Amino acid sequence: MSVDADLILTNGVVYTVDPCRSRHKALAVRAGRVARVGSTAEVAGLRGSRTQVVDLGGRLVLPGFVDSHLHPRFCTGVLFEIDLSTCRSVAGCLAAVAGFAAAHPELPAIRGYGWFPTEVPESEMTAAAIDAVVADRPVSLFDDSQHSQWVNTATLRLSGVGRDDPPWDGAVVERLPDGSPSGLLREAWPWVEGALPQYGAAEMVVALRHFQRAVASRYGLTLLHEAGLTPGEQMFDAYRSLEESGELTARYCVSVELDPGRPAGELVAAAVAERARDAGPLVRTAAVKLFTDGVLESHTGYLAEPYADRPGFRGAPVWAPEALIEASVAAARAGFQLHYHSIGDAATSLSLDAIAAARPGGRREDARDILTHLQVVDPRDYARMADLGVTAATQPYWFAKDAVYDAVIYRPFLGEVRAAHQYPMRSFFEHGINVTAASDFPVSPPPNPLLAIQRGALRRDPLVPESSSELWPDEAVSVERLVTAFTINGAFANFLENETGSLEVGKSADLIVLSEDILDLPPERIHEAEVRLTLFRGEPVYAAAEYEGLGDAALR
Repeated sequence: MSVDADLILTNGVVYTVDPCRSRHKALAVRAGRVARVGSTAEVAGLRGSRTQVVDLGGRLVLPGFVDSHLHPRFCTGVLFEIDLSTCRSVAGCLAAVAGFAAAHPELPAIRGYGWFPTEVPESEMTAAAIDAVVADRPVSLFDDSQHSQWVNTATLRLSGVGRDDPPWDGAVVERLPDGSPSGLLREAWPWVEGALPQYGAAEMVVALRHFQRAVASRYGLTLLHEAGLTPGEQMFDAYRSLEESGELTARYCVSVELDPGRPAGELVAAAVAERARDAGPLVRTAAVKLFTDGVLESHTGYLAEPYADRPGFRGAPVWAPEALIEASVAAARAGFQLHYHSIGDAATSLSLDAIAAARPGGRREDARDILTHLQVVDPRDYARMADLGVTAATQPYWFAKDAVYDAVIYRPFLGEVRAAHQYPMRSFFEHGINVTAASDFPVSPPPNPLLAIQRGALRRDPLVPESSSELWPDEAVSVERLVTAFTINGAFANFLENETGSLEVGKSADLIVLSEDILDLPPERIHEAEVRLTLFRGEPVYAAAEYEGLGDAALR
């Protein structure tokens, strides 16, 4: 067997993210794995007659990025739904819906996404308003957080929403003065979407191909955690189909979402069945997803102290505490990693209670349970997270104070003190917690880790200085720590630290080449950097112009 490298990257800065955080000048790839890292001379020793050699011209090489919490399944929205992110009025949204419905008479349901609660007045968002433009088909329009839906009467009827209390635990139905549902729903999406006509396997395959080509590979993502598919969902089949055909350009870990309205044993059995179907090396279903609460924007985040604008009201958990604990214990006994959506401080405390009940004896290295979002956190829970070996899956994309959201939502809802102390990160690191980074795509479009790294280091968005200022600057962390969160820490959280996440000999050659050395660049300029080359298992899955010939004899 030849010992020659297939590819040598030389004259660069190879930041390995190994335990020593070592830096080298060159890297060799053989049979899809890292064969050597070291000096130019050391790596040149693996050059043979068929070795491709690429001069990087001083560019930075990093491990492929890991997005620890996102939703590729929602790429169906990009392809088959209405983008409402540019709407600034109800009339504008309705015009977009009417035009889309007229252009797509073949669709059995009209879906859209992206309206902003700070831009579109929710008081005007009624089912009757949508009925005036589309009444013959169900319509479901998500806000930018994906936690609130504006629907028409046909959707209310299909979903079974009427004058009675919400038919689902944790859901909120906004009502008109006469008690009838207004058409605005909170935390009801699992049940509403389940009642609507579903996308088929063919649409999901098209969406996943689009996601890989236009999103994942372009932004250097080579390991992703799909954060919540329901048992039996067609996206599972899409992943399996592309793995069988050799089309996957990244590894995917999947969380199976648990429904708080069903018995714990039934839920876990369905998750076990999905796990058994994932036998390939690139798709792994090993976690369950539980929504402990909703989001602050709709007053469905669960807080320890009341909302500033609603005295005596703290929100409510999606799961009753005893039911959350029961489901967590059952899932842990079945061998699942536990993964919690947690926005409010009371939700985080409750999630930790559930983990403690599911993991008697304390910290478990084989568990690696995940809390994601962590918008408002009781500092006393930092130590609990560390003691339980919990991963903090953060979204640095959101680590900036947006003037409109701060004025319209966060300060009025939380009060000055809590609004000023959102999204810790440095505290997690300092308590020895495994910290990962994620986009929650499509909530954060585009899911470009370089933008997240910049905002995590600055705690503001320098691209919009007129509307963005620092959010809790004491929680800023270094670029190196943010790179760690987007690489080896993410691999560890997904039990893949021995396969990927750092550039060490024997590991999969999952790596990216950046146009700029972000380790040496002032953080204010990190947005100028971009991914120019993405390798997955040693093969190019994205190549900018200067690397388009990678694999051709011309580069040898």
